Amino acid sequence: MADHPGWRLDDDGRLRRLVWSPDAVWLVVASPSPDGGHEIGLERVAGRSGTEPRVDVVDPAVLTGTGSRLGEVLLAAGPVVRVRTGDLWDALVGAVFRDAMPCYRARAVYRATAVNFGTGHDTSLGREWVFPGPALVLELPPEVFDVDGLRQVRDRLRTVAWVARELESRWRAVPWDGLATLLAHVPRIRSLIGGAAIADLSGDFRALATSDFLVKQHVHALDPTTPWPRSAEHFGARWQAMTGIERSAWTTLVLAAGAWHTRRVP
Repeated sequence: MADHPGWRLDDDGRLRRLVWSPDAVWLVVASPSPDGGHEIGLERVAGRSGTEPRVDVVDPAVLTGTGSRLGEVLLAAGPVVRVRTGDLWDALVGAVFRDAMPCYRARAVYRATAVNFGTGHDTSLGREWVFPGPALVLELPPEVFDVDGLRQVRDRLRTVAWVARELESRWRAVPWDGLATLLAHVPRIRSLIGGAAIADLSGDFRALATSDFLVKQHVHALDPTTPWPRSAEHFGARWQAMTGIERSAWTTLVLAAGAWHTRRVP
């Protein structure tokens, strides 16, 4: 599942991304496998060992209620493998882009910003870059945001940079629900961006609102014959009633099945 804008598709059909984890940077590569899925490979490119990113596998076959049309679509798509983001800053950046622009556009802007201002690392597949850290983003002059296509997210990026810098040494000690509550009270972040960041970090997609706009969009696209509610409020109520305690798994599968994974970013 390549939902974070840090993922890119290379010329060999591999999805790859640099991921921060505590005290290390890892190259994550999803290589196409003969069965139509992907095999995940991890390479430590900086820092200490023993800090591998968390990898979750969600199998639609174990869900209840898969007799629905949407359930059949998800069963046909098969299991989803997802690598968690390991750093609050990178998760918040991904959540800001998620809220502001389509995935293919977010990847291009994220990539350009990482190459121009981030830190480069040599990997077995060549040079890769991580997104610039919060301190650098806070120092960037206004004209940089215009040149690199960041104008649309400038204010929100500065806000999450300030939050990430303030919480840098202690966010891992805060329970997920406590961190979500804290982020939800920050102007320009609120529950939409905060919830997406928590879902990315924890792998628990119940952190997203039941009425999440991307979930609603993907459900309608994947199952157009079912009369899903159009309003966010009514959709959210139906989604919660349908998925119950399995909402995280259903949400992960829906977002993965509806994601744009095939736009190539240089």
